[in-house]
Amino acid sequence: MRHKLALIVFAIFSVVLPATAQWTKPVLITKVTKESDGLRVTFESGAVLKLQVCSDSIIHVVYSPSTNAPNHPDYVVIKNSWPAAQFNLETSGKNTVLSTPTVKATIDQETGGITFSAGNEQLFTDADNKLIPVPVNGEKTYRSEMVVGMYGSHEGFYGLGQHQAGVWNYRGESVDLSQENTNIAIPMLLSSKGYGIFWNNDSRTRVNNRFVHVTYISSEVADTIDYYFIYGPDFDKIIAGYRELTGAAPMFGRWAYGFWQCKNRYKSQAEITGVAQRYRDLHLPVDGIVQDWFWWNRKGEHIFNSNYPDPKGMVDKLHSLNFHLMISVWPFFEPGSKEYDEMDKRGYFIDRTKVAHLPFHQKGMAVYDATNPEARKYYWNLMNEHLFKIGVDAWWLDTTEPETEGQEENILLGHKLYIGSGDRYANIFPLMTTKAVYEGQRSASDQKRVFILSRSAFSGAQRNSITAWSGDVLSDWLSFKRQIPAGLNFSVSGLPYWTTDIGGFISGGDLSDPKFRELFVRWFQFGAFSPVFRVHGTRYNPDENELWSYGPEAGKILLQYDNLRYRLLPYIYSLAWKTTSESYTPMRPLVMDFRTDVNAQNVGNQFMYGPAFLVNPVTEQGATTRRVYFPQAKWYDFWTGAVADGGKFADVAAPLDRMPLYVRAGSIVSMGPEEEYASQKPDAPIELRVYPGADGDFTLYEDEGDNYNYEKGRYATIPIHWNDSTRTLSIGERKGSFPGMVENRTFNVVIVSENHGTGVDAVASPDKTVQYSGKEVSASMK
Repeated sequence: MRHKLALIVFAIFSVVLPATAQWTKPVLITKVTKESDGLRVTFESGAVLKLQVCSDSIIHVVYSPSTNAPNHPDYVVIKNSWPAAQFNLETSGKNTVLSTPTVKATIDQETGGITFSAGNEQLFTDADNKLIPVPVNGEKTYRSEMVVGMYGSHEGFYGLGQHQAGVWNYRGESVDLSQENTNIAIPMLLSSKGYGIFWNNDSRTRVNNRFVHVTYISSEVADTIDYYFIYGPDFDKIIAGYRELTGAAPMFGRWAYGFWQCKNRYKSQAEITGVAQRYRDLHLPVDGIVQDWFWWNRKGEHIFNSNYPDPKGMVDKLHSLNFHLMISVWPFFEPGSKEYDEMDKRGYFIDRTKVAHLPFHQKGMAVYDATNPEARKYYWNLMNEHLFKIGVDAWWLDTTEPETEGQEENILLGHKLYIGSGDRYANIFPLMTTKAVYEGQRSASDQKRVFILSRSAFSGAQRNSITAWSGDVLSDWLSFKRQIPAGLNFSVSGLPYWTTDIGGFISGGDLSDPKFRELFVRWFQFGAFSPVFRVHGTRYNPDENELWSYGPEAGKILLQYDNLRYRLLPYIYSLAWKTTSESYTPMRPLVMDFRTDVNAQNVGNQFMYGPAFLVNPVTEQGATTRRVYFPQAKWYDFWTGAVADGGKFADVAAPLDRMPLYVRAGSIVSMGPEEEYASQKPDAPIELRVYPGADGDFTLYEDEGDNYNYEKGRYATIPIHWNDSTRTLSIGERKGSFPGMVENRTFNVVIVSENHGTGVDAVASPDKTVQYSGKEVSASMK
């Protein structure tokens, strides 16, 4: 297959080139020029190919139809300058080879094809590119397409955001990247070969590998073909490269990693405060409670209706109970308010509904233009004046696609945005509207960390402190099963925080039905090992969704996993710091840690949570066993301490009260006390469970819990090491400090074995108790 850049300037702009390389005339290379940061290739047509060496493992590739292609601002990639990187350029026969200490990019001078490789392994072949002139939304532009040659490759494909077909490995699949309720578009593709492609385009995109020997990546609007080749080979390094380009993920408040109580919906101030009070009376662990929609008079004005007579008093009451309040805010505005009139006068709206869909949408309801910086400021100022200033702690940004019910196409299509054509920026709305809230709150205060729950996301949104949730999924077993690969692909797309409506959102939430109670229990078990742990949904018989709503038998199991989540907060919060400081991913498909294992590449219904836990959700109704793949390692049953060997599949017990949960040998799991909220017992002893069989390391992280002083270096870390051959646990010297830090800690060390150091409860008689004052101390466990 010949490679060319099909960049023919047509006198009649609407002419479209054929889509297959064999049927178009090749455009030949005339010149290859070395530049300070890479190379430039000039084609006979005047088209230009630029390879920029960003680092030894990141190469930025841009195809342009000419030297004067339009230069649109990039709203996703925020790193535009790079330190000088080491690279060499040489000619070998008919090839030009650009090499860094890590990767090579070989350009065929006859065809212009680019082959990326590492060592002796060929990784990725950019075999053919097309920029096909088309008019879109009144703009003269191009449809872009890259052809990736991959004959003979057995690699798996992952990422691309969140999709609901139940597919884990996208090899042999076609995926449309377009924002829609339950589907999230992230143009980040990872391969089991150890590379990633970040496709830098904001318009609707398709990744098509239906013919397994070729992948086509195409976008509807483009001035250039623009992508980043990122080499790992470890997935963590690939994702770190993506976040270096698009921004780091900030930390949430420690409380946000606890349990969130939510339903569709609390209807009054008395109801929501009554639920919070009952949680405290029953001593059930919880930190967040959520006010869903219709708390307002009109959508957008942020004035509480008469069912909430004292909003400030309501928030104060929740705070006095050690709850944090998250509230639903939409990007839509209903007519009849002065806010609507003012935004309309300023030209801040994209489009309006033409027909009412009551009670959800009024006729004339408008979506605001989040690409307009002044509109974003206005949007946040409304939230600040009416909500943040009375103490609201977190933001549920619903319908951030934005919602298009009753219409297949995205609202942005065919409209003009502040920054340009809505077709060009069709996928960018969730990035921009979360930016409004993140930057707004950061400008208002540095004493409360931003937490945003968003129904959609786009590349770069992780820097806006978001958790995406999987949207309005059904309350049934098939939907539950599909959430696991959906969440795992989202996680490896570079955005670390994700969750679901535990129990599903709609159609099936009958609390009187034992089958639904079973589904809720199994979903809750999975939720306890999701990055954010939150129940939500539409329920009936009765209209409740609290932990006591599911009866005493289910309630006992739910409490067990709620307690487990809270006992694991020292571990989970330390992973949060690792996520922020090292671009880590807490919810980890097996391919992340066992990339060369073909079985691990194709298991999309299990995952690691951090370095220690192998999580195996049960997604079949009535199941009492579960088929589990154990990657190559030694594994401990969390519930019994029994050992399982790796490198095989096995059927394991899975009674209703036990989701199969295993811990990798060499793990050091830090566990705190049972507590009712995340800051209740800061100076309680920490149990260190050590799983012998391999050396291990873990870094315990601590800070003030809910401000941005950590960005100024006010935090502490404690390195912990297990030497398996000498059976010695070393707790290293504490690094750093912060106001309110617990200077002296008690560590209860437990060496896990069968029936010892197992389950949720703290071990009554630890193997050793270590008093720690910040200086290194070692404990022999022989």
